Amino acid sequence: MNAPAIPVFALTKETATDVWLGRLFIAGLLLLPLQFIQVGMAQPAHLWAILVIGVMVYTRSFRVSGLEIGAYLFFIAIALVDTLLAQYFRIKALEQIIKFVAVYPAFYLIGRMYGVKYFNQKLPYGYVFIFVFIAVQFLLQFYRVPVVYQAVGFMQNAIHGTFKERNWFAIYFFLLIYLLFLRSDFRFSSLAKFFGASLLIALLSESKTVLIACGIAFMLHHRGHFWLKILAIAAGSAFYMQHFGWELSGDLLQVRLQNERGLAFEQSIKLIGENWTGYGFGFVEGYFSQLWFTVMGLGLGTNSIFSSPLDFMVIAGFAGLAFWFVFFAGVGTSSVFLLAPVAAWSLVNPLHQSEIVYLFAGFLASWGLQRRAAARAK
Repeated sequence: MNAPAIPVFALTKETATDVWLGRLFIAGLLLLPLQFIQVGMAQPAHLWAILVIGVMVYTRSFRVSGLEIGAYLFFIAIALVDTLLAQYFRIKALEQIIKFVAVYPAFYLIGRMYGVKYFNQKLPYGYVFIFVFIAVQFLLQFYRVPVVYQAVGFMQNAIHGTFKERNWFAIYFFLLIYLLFLRSDFRFSSLAKFFGASLLIALLSESKTVLIACGIAFMLHHRGHFWLKILAIAAGSAFYMQHFGWELSGDLLQVRLQNERGLAFEQSIKLIGENWTGYGFGFVEGYFSQLWFTVMGLGLGTNSIFSSPLDFMVIAGFAGLAFWFVFFAGVGTSSVFLLAPVAAWSLVNPLHQSEIVYLFAGFLASWGLQRRAAARAK
């Protein structure tokens, strides 16, 4: 399918306020990866979000649609009722409530504001910023810089830098280059930068999903010839199988199916089938920590299932699924094609547990809504 990309409009001239907001946006991008630093219960990016929300209140820059408000309130209402009334063992339920009621919506609203701002303006960063920042992340991990870097117990050979997981490293940098890709002229140099950066992120983080998201973005938004797309997908598939195929065969695949993701999927479907209205916040960690058998990757310390839509359904049933469709798949907000890489990634990773994703999802939702408004105006 060949969906139209975001048109590159004649960029409007930046005012002093625009420049200041742009610098504030860059500051947020630099603070988001500092996930090991805690200021009380908050991370530096949370304090940044409070500042930006204050600016938004002062300038009355809030952007949100009725559908987004409705889907969010429906999800929160069902999830809170399930949490307060259902008598299940829970872990960190209050922490999850705070995140979904205050933290994640704040980052989404900030993304919506900046999406409006940069629809007709040049993004305040480029590939030089991205490649330099990736190099900084690599060096911080290589030298194990105290405070900002801490070793993690999973995938030690992968680069996660100042992020708590390699997947957050991967999704953060992919979304940065994805925005640049959407605003590019789609010439060879632009495609080379996009594919080169995607391959670099995949190799450093050892995240296979980067390549899938990259392929989806290319297929949906590049206006080139059909055979060029087939050739690019074939090359990407060959690279994928060469570097990551060993994880999808043999004993490792059996472990994933029988003891890890396959077993987690089976248990999740069982829970959803037994209760279509969900179980509320804090249930997943409590439930999987008390099972008589072990599901690899779940239990104490893990408050979500590997798949965002599945986890939303465990939390709030169909209200959770509706939330995923609107905010992660862009259904109803004219952002389906723009959010497609995020939606695909969230099928196999708990992206709904990251402020990063809500910030960029709000950004892309704004671009989708404004593209629709521009098409109607024409």
